[in-house]
Amino acid sequence: MSRFPTMGNRLEDQNRDELLLTARGLLAEAQSLSTRIAAVNEIATAINSTLDIDLIFRVVSKQAKWLLDFEHCSICLHSTNSCTTLFGKPINLDITSLPENGPIKKAFKTAQPQLIQEGFADGVLSGYASQIIIPLASEGKVLGTIIFATTKPRSYNQEDVRIGYLLALQLSSAIRNAERFKQIERLYAELDAEKHKSDKLLLNVLPVDIANELKINGKVEPVHYDNVSVLFTDFKGFTQLAEKMTPRELVDELDCCFSYFDRVVDKYGLEKLKTIGDSYMCASGIPKPSLTHALDAVFAALEILQFMELRKLHKVYEKTPYWDIRIGIHSGPLLAGVIGKKKFTYDVWGDTVNTASRMESSGVPGNVNISHTTFELVKDVFDCEYRGKVSAKNKGELDMYLVRELR
Repeated sequence: MSRFPTMGNRLEDQNRDELLLTARGLLAEAQSLSTRIAAVNEIATAINSTLDIDLIFRVVSKQAKWLLDFEHCSICLHSTNSCTTLFGKPINLDITSLPENGPIKKAFKTAQPQLIQEGFADGVLSGYASQIIIPLASEGKVLGTIIFATTKPRSYNQEDVRIGYLLALQLSSAIRNAERFKQIERLYAELDAEKHKSDKLLLNVLPVDIANELKINGKVEPVHYDNVSVLFTDFKGFTQLAEKMTPRELVDELDCCFSYFDRVVDKYGLEKLKTIGDSYMCASGIPKPSLTHALDAVFAALEILQFMELRKLHKVYEKTPYWDIRIGIHSGPLLAGVIGKKKFTYDVWGDTVNTASRMESSGVPGNVNISHTTFELVKDVFDCEYRGKVSAKNKGELDMYLVRELR
């Protein structure tokens, strides 16, 4: 006697072929669902392995056909306020202009999938009778929608919606990650640009090695140098001529001269230290020691002198005031370092600096005046004229020489 008489009777009443057909149908549906879910997983793996939004879209356009039969597939994003067509005829879609009661806007607002089995939707999609519009939501925020559409009526059902929803979940996550990566890239780019600006400003006032030490350690240790050549320039009669010039003319003239001095200083590897009024100060042999510091300083001085002579001829021709220049150089030991907390200054200290200043103030306009120490370092390269012992303020009498020309 059967333990399940009712069930037994029902099975006996049914046709064996019908049962077999039903079983095969259920098995086919299960296999189809399994294949589609596997396809979703493959797409998810592919799109989550990249942070390139265009590559993510290309993967979806190639692989989504394993999930749904469609003639059109597009992704609309709030961030761009437009749709990207992945498959089929491209559409021009401005999200803000869509009707409020349309399925795309409903998907945006309600975060719920919209299934259209037969009928016409928004104007841009009116040619497609069947549509699935699924919101792309991540972390409680709707990023956009993915749209599947075909001209065949009643092509989609709730099972298709569920499969599309599984894809949308993975796609939303990938889009969010890609957008965040772009934001991080932008922030890094802005940070790098600001860093470049600050580095450029820092290098305008500090030597490269000193600036790097300051950035790394937050401070710069003072360094003693055994032999450096310090160069000073000054304009004769600057105060008197400045009174005859407008402020703009005065600043423009100084800028023209000092800008050229800067180029010469860079050319010969000297380090510009400061300008005070009409005085220009630089040094050779810092922050990197140099065996040719004195020669480099004299070469730079002669080129500056030549520039001022040519400018003087130009001014005479134009019948405008001009400045004669005095240049002084002295070589010796000094201490170099950075002072200041908000406005950094690379500066030098020591008697060598004071003596170099006296070489300039005791010099002859239109000439390069050097000390005996500097003379000993350059005498084999330059012809120099001995001036004798010349009185220098607070220094007594010092041996001085005028550089004449290359030997």
